[in-house]
Amino acid sequence: MSKGIVYWLTGLPNSGKTTIGTALYYSLRKKREDVIILDGDILKEIMSGGDKIDYKKSDRLVRAKRYAMMAKLLADQGALVIVCTIAMFDEVREWNRENIKGYIEVFITCSEEVLQNRDKKKLYVPGHKEQYPKNPDIVIDNSGVIPIMDLVQRIEEITPQKIDDYDRDKQYWNEYYKSGKLKKNVPSSFAKWINSYIGCNQHILELGCGNGRDSLYFIEQGHNVIAVDGSDCAIAALNKETVDLENALFVCDDFVKCHTLYEIPFDCIYSRFTLHAITEEQEDELLNNVCKALRFGGVFCVEARTIHDDIYGKGHEIAKNTYIYEGHFRRFIDCDEFYKKLVNLGFEIEYYKEMNGLSKTDNSDPMLLRCIARL
Repeated sequence: MSKGIVYWLTGLPNSGKTTIGTALYYSLRKKREDVIILDGDILKEIMSGGDKIDYKKSDRLVRAKRYAMMAKLLADQGALVIVCTIAMFDEVREWNRENIKGYIEVFITCSEEVLQNRDKKKLYVPGHKEQYPKNPDIVIDNSGVIPIMDLVQRIEEITPQKIDDYDRDKQYWNEYYKSGKLKKNVPSSFAKWINSYIGCNQHILELGCGNGRDSLYFIEQGHNVIAVDGSDCAIAALNKETVDLENALFVCDDFVKCHTLYEIPFDCIYSRFTLHAITEEQEDELLNNVCKALRFGGVFCVEARTIHDDIYGKGHEIAKNTYIYEGHFRRFIDCDEFYKKLVNLGFEIEYYKEMNGLSKTDNSDPMLLRCIARL
């Protein structure tokens, strides 16, 4: 799936947001079809439902937040989204920067003389600069000196500051799965144990499925499985292998932010050795998504290395309980903290143990948390 981008075009009335946004739309359409433009004036009419539009600051802020959430929803599905809005609110722009993976903030300026000359509706008020963007990706002067298409070209040359939070060691895992180090016909002991626990004909979402050995096992047991992983190599091979199966779907995406999948209700969300690949902040976001996607009575099944594992502390420390070791990212779970998070989110803990012997090999015997939490 293509990576979505939100072009957030903001500026004072009559600065040319719609004009530049429209030109950007047609320029991007030459390269991709999934381009959407959301103009503030049209959005106001749609969201008002035909009622009188209120221009109080509180109402304008609510509308701006809704524009941002709509843009994020579309970008999460891979679209290029152009938003043309005054929306001079720091908290909205900060939310955008924090929550939209591909976010480009464009501040369009004009000389006061040009703004006043264009001001047919008498909306321009000189001196209102307290909410100007503090850190836009690009500032565009649209006073008429530079041709519009030159300004559009400058915008298109900008790369989002935050396309992804972490690439999940994509290159590392692509090489790992190509090597065939794990046999796909041998499911993990955790998958077998969970299968005996959850019953028949379950709808399962696997987070970070890797080469798919556990998902393939669940599929063989008659479950309906959607599995997501960032390794395009692994996902392509799995889709080819299961092309004729109606109860299997493999998706290449970020399992933290694949919001379209989290709109689907699941009986079981399965995470084995995947919490290691994300930061603690991303873990919090993931847990909220899990709560959203689980049916009432559904289970969240987790197996993960803990802070008492024998490789904890090895490598280069980059954050709390987080290291770069043997070439890739590893974060270790504090069982007490993770338990509290689950309980605070409303989970009932049905099984929760930290122990060795759960995934023993000739070379290692990791200390693992094994957890079943029911919503």
